Amino acid sequence: MDHSEMRQRNAASTLGILYRTGPAKMTALQQESGLSRRTIELILDDLMESGWVVELAAASPDTRTVGRPARSFAFRYDAACVVALQLEAGQIHATVADLATTILGDLRVPLPIKTSRAQRLSLLDDCVTRVLAEAGVDRSAVVAVTVSTPGIVRDDGMVDLPMTMPEWTGFSLRDAVGELFDCPVRVENDAKIAALGEKWSRDGEVQDFAYIFSDSERIGIGLVLRNELYRGRDGAAGEVSWARDLGLHDLVSPLLVDLDDELAPGHAATWELVTAARAGEPHALEEVDRLASALSTGVTLIAWLLAPEEIILGGSLGTLQDLLIPALERKLATNDRPIETRLRGSQYGDASVLTGCLRMCIESLGEQLFTPAGVATIGRARIPAPPTPEEAAS
Repeated sequence: MDHSEMRQRNAASTLGILYRTGPAKMTALQQESGLSRRTIELILDDLMESGWVVELAAASPDTRTVGRPARSFAFRYDAACVVALQLEAGQIHATVADLATTILGDLRVPLPIKTSRAQRLSLLDDCVTRVLAEAGVDRSAVVAVTVSTPGIVRDDGMVDLPMTMPEWTGFSLRDAVGELFDCPVRVENDAKIAALGEKWSRDGEVQDFAYIFSDSERIGIGLVLRNELYRGRDGAAGEVSWARDLGLHDLVSPLLVDLDDELAPGHAATWELVTAARAGEPHALEEVDRLASALSTGVTLIAWLLAPEEIILGGSLGTLQDLLIPALERKLATNDRPIETRLRGSQYGDASVLTGCLRMCIESLGEQLFTPAGVATIGRARIPAPPTPEEAAS
């Protein structure tokens, strides 16, 4: 390994340490990286010059200890931004966040389900422009984009959704969105992304789980096995809409209609029924039991076929978790042998897709900044550091 490659590897390692740990003193960086003080100093000089790292101001004279003050450095989470795009049948949800996933701008735009592909992509471009303007950043500041979509997302980025959204099949959504940005773009099925968001929220607490995701109209399953998102052959894992004998393909229920869409026409009536069920009204509890019965066959099969530690209800089902889980547990207890898998509601509810999108963006960021090849090519920070008080004064 030549000197240049070694310098890139050390720079990537140092950046990764600062990203994960937050502000650190020189001695802590030496201990964590195993590098000499002089090597760390040279690397930090380069990273500060390129804008990814900033040196923190020393303590004020009245609080400083005797001797040379310890130098502290921090990763600049505001040096660039990431974009999460949720494409749903009836809306576009665009979010921009800094590199710590703090939300800087958020925009939801409802649109007719029958909107054409060309119109949908044009509206997507407009949403990106608007949400970046809200965040006060330029499109060139974006270093990673993740897109969630209904349907199977093939390994090559092609979308396969021969229903619901017109023309939303047989084309590369990754290429289409990639034309809007000068950075890596990832595309994934919404149920899989929601499962990834759940995995992130618990940080390895559960190694194997099935995430049943519903958006009130469709249902899909995201699988995390051995703590990794399982996509299956060409991205088709979890597409239970086509396995009709499971009974999960058609979960039509007045408890689900427009449940999580406050702008939809059926939202108020659905919440009235949910409120009645929570109040113990018999007619509403009957509908809870009917929905639990519809879920029970598929849940039983998943539990015995994969034997995951947990089956998690997410999306619209997660919103109803306080009602559905007890009803499901009663249904499953009548099986010849009760399942051993735990039932649980999502940690994030309807925000799980956004959380998963942001997680995929951060994974993409890691490939760009925290690997030798990435740090060698990404170049300078996309957003300049604000001037220090001394610079501002001059």
